Amino acid sequence: MFINNWYAACVADDLSTEPMRVTMLSCDFVLFRDSGGAVCCLSDLCCHRGASLSAGTCSEGTLSCPQHGWQYNGEGKCTLIPAGTKTPTQPPKRARVPAYPVEERYGLVFVFLGDLDAAERPELPDIMPEYDTGEWRYGTIKRSKDINAMRMHENYNDPCHVHYVHEFAQWLPKGVTIKDHELTDTYVKAFHASWDAKGNWSEDAGLLMEYSVIGSMSRNTNRQPNYPPQIVLACVTPVDQGNCQIFMLLMQPKDGDESEAQHKMVMEMTEHQVMDEDYAILKTTRPCQAAPPTEELLVETDVTLAQVRKITQEYAARMGEIDSQALAAVRDTHIRVIPCPGHRSDPKGWVHKTVPLLDRPRGRGSLKAAS
Repeated sequence: MFINNWYAACVADDLSTEPMRVTMLSCDFVLFRDSGGAVCCLSDLCCHRGASLSAGTCSEGTLSCPQHGWQYNGEGKCTLIPAGTKTPTQPPKRARVPAYPVEERYGLVFVFLGDLDAAERPELPDIMPEYDTGEWRYGTIKRSKDINAMRMHENYNDPCHVHYVHEFAQWLPKGVTIKDHELTDTYVKAFHASWDAKGNWSEDAGLLMEYSVIGSMSRNTNRQPNYPPQIVLACVTPVDQGNCQIFMLLMQPKDGDESEAQHKMVMEMTEHQVMDEDYAILKTTRPCQAAPPTEELLVETDVTLAQVRKITQEYAARMGEIDSQALAAVRDTHIRVIPCPGHRSDPKGWVHKTVPLLDRPRGRGSLKAAS
């Protein structure tokens, strides 16, 4: 798990002025909308006595702690301590919790979990420009899985598994040729062209697979004969090392009256069959996290998932990887939070310390220059 990245936190329509608790990167967050409808994201633990802010109430953009009524604005600053001090409207500077940048995209709320400021942090890539054109039907599936997030992304960028794992794809040809390969230090794009019975292939049949480290997103564009065109976007957010939250958007063209029923059928099949077929295999795959290259025998069609793994691991080492064992060791006795931009711009006077990071060389400068 690593910091300084955008992660999908929730479905935008599920979020109101009611506080919502979300766990990402082994830490808890509270999300809510302020009086103007803008999304706010704070660390979920009050700096007073550690109560969960998501169990409190929100009024006019101010979040109130359920234990003693301390009030926080969307920037994480306490604006009122109603009892216990002679200056209730003048809380000390240390009365604050981390606040994180947010962006709504594709009907989801993305949160930037890290300490880079606006000039340095990477932009959330527009990996699905079709979303706002009005020409596609779309729906969102939300599923929690006790699977490592990287394992899920490897699955979404593995063209060969579909023929063996998924019932709907058993009729598809079992060979692929990788074409139109594009690679940067945060993005992979490859067309996996399907073979016919004689081993021939065409650019008109196959899967266009894309993966962006930034946003933790995998996109599959299906180009199969006699099969409806569709785009699947899977945003995978690590809950902790062994669990992830999947937000899957499934899009099909608006093509006549029958397309609505067809899209509904595909949505139901994906949620209640296809995702479970993946889970049945991934749950028994070992190790639970990505294996060292020396412990796997990869072949030509594994190149995309291998690059997905490589650029993700390099990004993590560069931008800050959480020491999960050290964090777990102090979980019951201490509070640790994901660093926010405020930790860099104003590093002194925070009540809660930040999560331990692995001791690796990191370039903590602008990602825009690196990507």
